[in-house]
Amino acid sequence: MEYEDELENEDIDLLELIMSDSNATNQYLVFHGSNNEIYGINVSKVVEILVYKNLEMVKNGASDSLIQATAQIRDNMATIINFDEWFGNEVLHESEYEYVMVTGFGGHYLAMMTRGVEYIVNIDSKNMQDNSKNNPKTNFISKIKLNGKEQLCTMIDCDKLLIDVFKDGVGKNNIELINDKYIVKSNKIIFFADDSRFIRKLVESLFDKLQLRYKSFKNGQELLDELKNTKADEIALIITDLEMPVMDGFHLLKELKELEDYSDINKLVHTNMSNFIVENTLIDLGTAMIMPKINMEELAVGIKKYIK
Repeated sequence: MEYEDELENEDIDLLELIMSDSNATNQYLVFHGSNNEIYGINVSKVVEILVYKNLEMVKNGASDSLIQATAQIRDNMATIINFDEWFGNEVLHESEYEYVMVTGFGGHYLAMMTRGVEYIVNIDSKNMQDNSKNNPKTNFISKIKLNGKEQLCTMIDCDKLLIDVFKDGVGKNNIELINDKYIVKSNKIIFFADDSRFIRKLVESLFDKLQLRYKSFKNGQELLDELKNTKADEIALIITDLEMPVMDGFHLLKELKELEDYSDINKLVHTNMSNFIVENTLIDLGTAMIMPKINMEELAVGIKKYIK
């Protein structure tokens, strides 16, 4: 699929570019860094693509912040950052950045300056390799075909991005709001899957504060394998991300729906890629509650409500 002519001529509504016959979990917008490497972000987190030079913005004078500027985009005030600066690449002259990818997730409206945008590709979760240990700002890497040539594409960790940009009131600070009213007694084990190392550590800190037993997994397959070796009456709750390598959250929920012995266990989805299509699918798969990442207070509410 080629979109270069469209991108050169006008701002793009990303929703018009999404391939309607595909699972949004596996769709990634591919873009360029200053180092000519290829990066990807899930399309459900992208609102639109705009031409950078067309934006009216107020520049940020602080030298100790990743925030470049603030701009009003449609009805929202968006925080502008330079992707290369956040990721640790060489930062080019401002004129080298053609587009901003406007994203909306985790309760934030964030626009990333980028050197260039390619198009949307489908990547099966089975073809993704965990890369978080090599670079904590990434989730996984995968081979994609770009302009007829196979290349490695790095998927960025959007949760880590939010934590780095919006340091105050995000993530760990959120846990300070948790008090005894959220604590519920349970001797059973929570099963939790998320490919982001930062999110796993964050949520595990919440579990510890709530005095809950838990097991954490890097993907749906690991959770499913351990689940089959655990009696149903030993499991308190299942919490899963959607976007994960090997087995994503959708496939995990489909597998769980087929396991009658575990049908009474509530399933919560902890994700930043939710939209009305995704939500309807998750409800059909038996999800009890869908909540955004980073907000630990909302997760604590969900745990108290649905834990066995």
